[in-house]
Amino acid sequence: MSSHDFSKEFFAAYHASVFESLGDEAVKYNARIGSLLANRWLKTLASLPEGKEDFKKAMEAWMRGPFRFADITELSFSDGAATLYVKGCDICQGNEILRRSGGKGYCPISQLVKSAMGKGLKAHVELTGSEKPGPVGECYLKYKVE
Repeated sequence: MSSHDFSKEFFAAYHASVFESLGDEAVKYNARIGSLLANRWLKTLASLPEGKEDFKKAMEAWMRGPFRFADITELSFSDGAATLYVKGCDICQGNEILRRSGGKGYCPISQLVKSAMGKGLKAHVELTGSEKPGPVGECYLKYKVE
């Protein structure tokens, strides 16, 4: 680990602390944080992706590089839908801290992807749900893309 990397434990505790401090405003800020993160990512691109395949490549490269928050992030598109598969998510670990203290979890990544697809693909995007098939930190975020 280099001198500027954070441990998964630190990030989980930080995420939980930030969202706990937001109290009743956490839901609103979750969406806002996701949108701001999407805007920051889009500003790093030389140009907007040319279609879904370019978007997929650019988003996955960012999430495997400078914005790594999970061990695995894979984006796929199919007939009017998109799915982000995540495994080993550091944010989910922070959400577990919140749940153990009686709170609920918040996922700005779900909103980041929604906002980035909407702006980057110039499409209407709706988060349709998430499936959590495995251990904490594994999920499928599902979207409708029109």
